[in-house]
Amino acid sequence: MTKIIKKRMLLFWPNTANRGRIHMAIPILSAIAKMNGWEVKYHDTSFYQKGVDDATFWREKSGAFKPVDGKHLTTDVKPASQIVPDFQEIIDDFKPDIIGISGMTNDWQYLMSFFPQVKVPEDTVVAFGGTHALHCSAEILKTGLVDITCFGQVEYVLPKILKKIENNEPLDGIPGTWVIDKETGEPCRNCVSPPLSAEELWGFDPDYSMYDERYYTYPFDGKVVKMFWLETGRGCPFSCTYCEAPQLRNLYKGKGKYVISRPIENIFSTIHKLQEKFDIDVFNITNECFLSQKKSWIREFCTRWGKEVKKSFLIQTRVETADIERLDLLRLSNAPTIQIGQGIESGNKRILDLCNRKMNIDKIKASYKLMNERGFRTNAYYMMGFPTETREEVFDTIELCRSVNSDIDSISIFQPYPGLPLTCLAKDNGWITGDEIFPTWTEGSIINQPSITAEEVTKLWKVFLLYAKLPKKYWSDIKKVEDNFEENQDLYQKLIDLRWKIAERNTSAEDPLTVTKQVPLSSC
Repeated sequence: MTKIIKKRMLLFWPNTANRGRIHMAIPILSAIAKMNGWEVKYHDTSFYQKGVDDATFWREKSGAFKPVDGKHLTTDVKPASQIVPDFQEIIDDFKPDIIGISGMTNDWQYLMSFFPQVKVPEDTVVAFGGTHALHCSAEILKTGLVDITCFGQVEYVLPKILKKIENNEPLDGIPGTWVIDKETGEPCRNCVSPPLSAEELWGFDPDYSMYDERYYTYPFDGKVVKMFWLETGRGCPFSCTYCEAPQLRNLYKGKGKYVISRPIENIFSTIHKLQEKFDIDVFNITNECFLSQKKSWIREFCTRWGKEVKKSFLIQTRVETADIERLDLLRLSNAPTIQIGQGIESGNKRILDLCNRKMNIDKIKASYKLMNERGFRTNAYYMMGFPTETREEVFDTIELCRSVNSDIDSISIFQPYPGLPLTCLAKDNGWITGDEIFPTWTEGSIINQPSITAEEVTKLWKVFLLYAKLPKKYWSDIKKVEDNFEENQDLYQKLIDLRWKIAERNTSAEDPLTVTKQVPLSSC
């Protein structure tokens, strides 16, 4: 009898943060490989030291996240010099037939800082997927370090790649991929893969077996909780010029449905299995715009949540979708805390138009007033450093932040990632070259424009929430910190401490993890 030798897939994520997180795609990739009879191993760079502090650190330091005493999220972090030896040892011992790497642009740039030093066997296929491959597959392949890139739905693409490897066939011709043409030596793009139905996308259980509690321990409102990112849908119906969602949607324009809700039964089957393994406190619902789904879907989801889960959850949505009827449907979930986050981005009408955000400032304020009145915990997402933006326009956003007064405020710096309309605007004006190394959302700006310099954006970001949350009598002290951050660390910390003291005085003593204020429901 011929012995069947299992093929092996090594999954790798070049995580740029100094802490663990469950990557949304990795459990899907692992499940697909195992369903096809492959052996799977996983490795990432979560617990290796990086050169800069990550976004969670800066959001806590800058007053966005309530601080948690102690080193609540740190674990034994290895030195950066250990990344290559450890990765090499895994490759040498596991002997993978394919190394599957997933990442965004930041991840790819970080990967290139060490991956060229890793010796990959000639017969091992290296595949790269993720949003960076959507616009930059040709550049990725030209490095000579990657054999195939994936820009289509991985649930369709990966089984085709695995089958080709099993049969020792060339990797060309797979929809949703790029490869090097054997005749010309140039990168070659195949057609996009066909869009899959909801049943096909979620036709199997993601594999979370490679994760331990380091990957789902997170801060939430000054506490340490077990938080899990749960996918309930894919695709965004909106077309913001700073986001890659429209480009992803355009891939399937005229080919089929792209914005899809996950089947309810599949969601709750996954939840029950997750609870057995992780005992989650808070679910972070991954859906580009949760309340844009059909009301019947929202009703069924929340009703079942109220009967079967009853845990806190966080969602993201848009101002246009947060009406009274949908908000009241959320209350059917019996969740101790429901946090609703909305992308506001700017408090300036010109910048909102630049971002293709068809939003009214008064409606933004009214939306948060409605959510606050009905007892929801709120998050507001802002962004600054847009091409052509001025300091005065950033302060319009600060004033809106003061007015909205949400429970959490997430301030990001616009990064000109490849393929975005606003990136093209910055590049066309010579404010970027397109070859820059991208900072994180909280690290700094790289757009050298006349209206506001990259340095000014970075300085202003660090004190944004102090301007927004403290009385204006403190603005002169805040400006002192803004102008010379390094030499005013003591003053900065005093202002941050004051920011939280004022916040505590303005909120009740109720524990947001165990109490949700009750407001009479409208007709559901």
